[in-house]
Amino acid sequence: MGSRKTADFFAREAKKLGYAARSALKLKEIQDRFGVMRPGDAVLDLGCHPGAWTQVASERGAGSVVGVDLTTTRSDALGPRVDPRRTTLTVADVFDLDPPALRALCGSGGASPASRSRPFAAVLSDMAPSTSGDGVKDAALSYELAEQAVRLALGARALAVLDGDDDDDDREGDRDGDGHLEHDPGVLRKGGSLVVKLLEGPGGGRDDLQRVCKPQFESVKWFRPRATRRESREVFLV
Repeated sequence: MGSRKTADFFAREAKKLGYAARSALKLKEIQDRFGVMRPGDAVLDLGCHPGAWTQVASERGAGSVVGVDLTTTRSDALGPRVDPRRTTLTVADVFDLDPPALRALCGSGGASPASRSRPFAAVLSDMAPSTSGDGVKDAALSYELAEQAVRLALGARALAVLDGDDDDDDREGDRDGDGHLEHDPGVLRKGGSLVVKLLEGPGGGRDDLQRVCKPQFESVKWFRPRATRRESREVFLV
């Protein structure tokens, strides 16, 4: 009962504050703890529906927000926190996206070449699979989503550490066996922030994600916000 009452409290609180979902309170706590977004940042929100993280990114002063989800999300339905002129919400499967497609959505305008190549100061992923009740399967599917978020943010090359590949070949345009651009640097700016949700469990890949991200960032932490349901297996890499 205590767990359910706590869950209901956060759901009611999010609704009272005008957020689309309780997940807004999770990102707010992550932001307060780690400062993953700064005013003026371009933010990529993967798994953006129903729009709660887009709301938080916007109210924290994001210069622009690009949201991607399988389900349609309308910026004009997210209330005054979200400026539709600074928000692009698109329906797409993240496995069909690559960094060039995300750069096109961001539209960096007159930015420097480096900023056009890696336009986002923060990449946020609240993506989760449709759960089946099979903990092993759900954890594996969650890892696939998390890995794709990392691939888009850091480039497919960052995942080579999992294969023990230390080849420094800088050719661009080559694709791996899954069709991903091998040497594209990804869309996350150097010094930027990455937040990725993962469902823990056998085959969940937590150690693998940490191995990939640790060389790329000054700090890599695992964090479980208070608004997370006690029975939930979700945790966030920050």
